[in-house]
Amino acid sequence: MTAEIETEKKDRDEELWNKDLIEAISAEIKTEFPNATVFKGKVLKDIFLYKDDRFGYQLQFGFVDQDIVIYDETMDISDFKGVKNIFLHNNKNNRDKLVIPKIICELKYNGITSHGLITYSSYAADIKSIFPECKYFLALRHKKSSSENKLFRHGKYFDKIIFLGDSSSKQKYVQGQFLQELSTEVNLKREILGIY
Repeated sequence: MTAEIETEKKDRDEELWNKDLIEAISAEIKTEFPNATVFKGKVLKDIFLYKDDRFGYQLQFGFVDQDIVIYDETMDISDFKGVKNIFLHNNKNNRDKLVIPKIICELKYNGITSHGLITYSSYAADIKSIFPECKYFLALRHKKSSSENKLFRHGKYFDKIIFLGDSSSKQKYVQGQFLQELSTEVNLKREILGIY
């Protein structure tokens, strides 16, 4: 299997697992926190000044996609659209509200590289500097080639790193598979409920 096909398969497996995990967490969290929302989407990552040739300096709000976001509050930012020197970068889908995240969870289906750990740990630090009450977790479905030493050395800004299996997955992920595993494996359910 070529590296390109392997990456495509891993991305597809991760996407399907992401949907299952959102479904599992949403159902469980609604019983205790009825106002909470769980989704995959954009969160404010940074605010900085950018020099634009037309308007001079602009205050730029930079958003980044996150696998699982749990929140129960938003901030109305609809007035920002009319201000010429404020730019909402990478937030095309919802320009009227800013999600105030309580928990963010980055998912990796079949291990994570050192580069990925450093990148997402940096995202965690950036996001938590804006939202100090937000917890940022990393959840690994399979811990392929991800030693604890590497995870803790490069993932220092994660609040928690969760391993949901020590093995490596060679098979294609089927949607609903994780939900079925949750219903039969008590330890797995305990680990995933430990996210929040």
